[in-house]
Amino acid sequence: MASDSFTFAATGDAILANSVSTLESERDGFGALLDVLRAADAAVTQVEPVLVTEGTPHASLRQETDQYQYLAPFPGAIMGSDPSILDELVNMGVNLFTAASNHALDFGATGVRSTLSAMHTRDVPFAGIGRDLTEARSPAYLDTEAGRVGLLNATTSVPPGGEAGVSTSRFDGECGVNPLHVEWTYRMLPEHLDQLQTIADRTGIDQIKGEWLRRENPDWRTDDAYYFMQMRCAPATEQQPPGIYHSVHERDREALLGGIGDADAAADWVIVALHVHQARDGNRNTSETPKFLQRVAHECVETGADAVVVTGPHALRGVELHQERPIFYSLGNFFFQEEAIHRIPESIDQPVESTVPNVRGSSAGQETASTVAHDADNWMSFVPRCEFAANGTLTDVTLYPCTLQPRAPVPQRGTPTLATGQAARDILRTVAERSAAFGTTIRIEDETGTITLA
Repeated sequence: MASDSFTFAATGDAILANSVSTLESERDGFGALLDVLRAADAAVTQVEPVLVTEGTPHASLRQETDQYQYLAPFPGAIMGSDPSILDELVNMGVNLFTAASNHALDFGATGVRSTLSAMHTRDVPFAGIGRDLTEARSPAYLDTEAGRVGLLNATTSVPPGGEAGVSTSRFDGECGVNPLHVEWTYRMLPEHLDQLQTIADRTGIDQIKGEWLRRENPDWRTDDAYYFMQMRCAPATEQQPPGIYHSVHERDREALLGGIGDADAAADWVIVALHVHQARDGNRNTSETPKFLQRVAHECVETGADAVVVTGPHALRGVELHQERPIFYSLGNFFFQEEAIHRIPESIDQPVESTVPNVRGSSAGQETASTVAHDADNWMSFVPRCEFAANGTLTDVTLYPCTLQPRAPVPQRGTPTLATGQAARDILRTVAERSAAFGTTIRIEDETGTITLA
């Protein structure tokens, strides 16, 4: 165990495109937020854009209509930023980075390699992508005065063909992300399942479905479910009534937990970061935490994780304490600079002058014509600061609410500052309400929140 107490801070998705170094002296709220990050032994962020140079070509993205995949917020939208944003983030106090996401292949394998090069050149600890699957699944390590920190990262939002490949003695695997594939199960009444089987038999679906299923799920014939084409169907039960259910692929689950075990043996502290867009009932990008994610997070803690941090849905979700370890089911966005999203206007049916697609519904309040419609969660987040005693006991979790300034001029819009006054209390109340379902109590004092520990 480390010889000192350990302080850990976390942020959401860093959708960062422009330099913000000059804002520290100009805006007290931004500088105060950086003080929180810099005071921590370890601070992690999710690097959402691909780190590309001027000559890096974007990928030829196809329109993705398969609900099982999540290629990008909207077909035709890609994210790329200059590698110098890593320097910006390091200057802010961030010293751990994750990069597995649905956007990781926005510039194809070339973009993955350019991101890897940017990380290696700056010698920063990162996880979630790699030159092959072994590297993408491997923990990254950071040595601090409070001990060694291990970091693992995986994504359930896997870009098509974006999984890192396995290397063998005969050939090299392809670069990509550490996948945590999610399987969908459609539970229905037995009579409805019988109807599907009759349709499949009479149309010949059952005679040919093995041709594509064996490529995606070699074990489908031994599965106790019925596959209607590629849809995994099963009878509803009293515990699982009709509806859509998620579960993670067993091989990916075992690999993630194995990596946590390796990190737990090699480090004093272990952080697990997951990039997850899925929500409940087949939805995505909502404030509701899917049950499969809660199960996975619990297993991560039970295997050795000291904290689990979720990014991806661009929405605030609740906080849970499991075995006296914090799980943050979504921190929202850290940065949301719309300039980071590159458009291919001819590939989508949307006006070119709209910088970001409206993918989530109603607006959070359009103050100018250039403010794009997103719901309020896009523009608020929180940064948790967790403190552990030298013996591993969690002693404090403080939440710092942030606003991303949706009504600010373009150069400042999407940049976080510590929220103040009523805005701070509103954000904290939102997190408290969404945490109550997990039995978590958040005490709001002035402009910060504190989790009540057992």
